Amino acid sequence: MNGLAPTIGNPHPGFGLRVRFDSKAKDLASGDFTCPCGHAEDAIGHADVEALVIRYGRHRRDECPIPEVREAGARQYARLQQSLSKRRK
Repeated sequence: MNGLAPTIGNPHPGFGLRVRFDSKAKDLASGDFTCPCGHAEDAIGHADVEALVIRYGRHRRDECPIPEVREAGARQYARLQQSLSKRRK
């Protein structure tokens, strides 16, 4: 992590995804995530933050060694898929 990520909850932020979009500087976005397993990443810029959000979801659903985190990620992904399929109808 390079330190320019969002500062929500600092100096001891909890686990999860944090994304910051500056409405005054439309081209500035930053995000980070931390997992209880110790995995952490951050990104700066719209495209990189979008990719970070996708990596966060995939890590929680598929890669995390903690079973509870994987189960919660799978439930959240299933809800997302269900809501997206409802919109298409």
